[in-house]
Amino acid sequence: MNLAEVKRTRNLYLVVSTIALAVFGLIYAWSIFATPLSTEFGWDRGALQNTFNIVLICFCIAQLVGGLIVGRLGSRNTLLLAGVLALVGFGGTALFADISLWGIYVSYGVLGGFGGGMSYIVVISGANSWFPDKIGFSSGVLMMGAGLGSLVFGTPLGMLAGVIGVRAVFVVLAVVTFVVSVFMAFFLKSAPADIGSIVSRPGAVAIDESAYENDNPLTTPTFYVYFAWAVLCISVGVTLIGGSKQGALVVGVEDVVATFVVGLVSTMNGLGRFVFGALFDKLGLRKTMVASSVVTLVAAAGLAFSYATSASAVYIVSALLVGLGYGAIPVIASGFVRQRFGGKNYARNLGLVNLSAALASFFGIGMVALSSPDGASTNLPVWIAFTVIAVLALVCCIAFYIVYRKPTQE
Repeated sequence: MNLAEVKRTRNLYLVVSTIALAVFGLIYAWSIFATPLSTEFGWDRGALQNTFNIVLICFCIAQLVGGLIVGRLGSRNTLLLAGVLALVGFGGTALFADISLWGIYVSYGVLGGFGGGMSYIVVISGANSWFPDKIGFSSGVLMMGAGLGSLVFGTPLGMLAGVIGVRAVFVVLAVVTFVVSVFMAFFLKSAPADIGSIVSRPGAVAIDESAYENDNPLTTPTFYVYFAWAVLCISVGVTLIGGSKQGALVVGVEDVVATFVVGLVSTMNGLGRFVFGALFDKLGLRKTMVASSVVTLVAAAGLAFSYATSASAVYIVSALLVGLGYGAIPVIASGFVRQRFGGKNYARNLGLVNLSAALASFFGIGMVALSSPDGASTNLPVWIAFTVIAVLALVCCIAFYIVYRKPTQE
């Protein structure tokens, strides 16, 4: 392929993959389905909330599993398997909607989470393989699609649930997700082996995959520094997003505005993926990590201040900054893995790095339990603790900045 053909092909893949990831990202739209499930079938809302925690954990684990099996099964078969899991997961949720809470946990949380996570990692790695020269840009666009899926499709699905019932909506999701998975399995192809040479700018040194002789993250010290940084930063974002509306109400924000804030945080999450993707290509990995760390620290300190003073405007701005900083993490992870460990085992290594999100979820829950006087994340002591965590994240970032070397520099 020549450069013009590569550009046409990869731009088409980027657009289609972004739309597909928006569909796969609907697994995160659980809050939209939880209310009609509770209303229609009488489930306890607190018990239903556990489904989202299961989804988050299984989605992360599935990325590692998908990255490991894609080398054996190939991208096509892995996507087909993911589509079947999503089909059974959403379909099973429709079946168990009024029968068993554990059935919902297994179908939506485990099977749906695994289907979504495996689809995510295969599509991300396949589309990104075409952009070795613009990994930040492509990752930002792709992950913006995944992050905004629930925002774009969430309201229509919520309205549809009111018309045809939430059980029927799960059937629709099962069919749509399966069809999209099958389509992507036959549509998306990995880039040619010489893609680096084709897209290199005139006069620039061609990208040399042979430089990545050690592509096992577990054997490199910088991976552990990065992983610690990611866990700390993600824990701040997960804790805020899980109770953003309740926190807004605590500091005096009106109910309608508080609901709007939830949507804005989701929007900033998606926007952060695009913004920090562009920054990655312009400033590089280390400076982009510093920028994300500073945003997270300012946001956590702002939230602590808002709870101490009931400053609702400060809360809203800080919550949006958390969404912005949180959106940066998956893009930085994608860029870090491609830049440091190359493209050969990209899916496996990205899945390994993204396990930080699952660990961050447990870490965040533990920190709330230790620091909260009432078990809720919406009070001052919790956000004093997470401000300290944000400071520690910045320290890890500085350590990473000092020790990190590209493989060609080692």
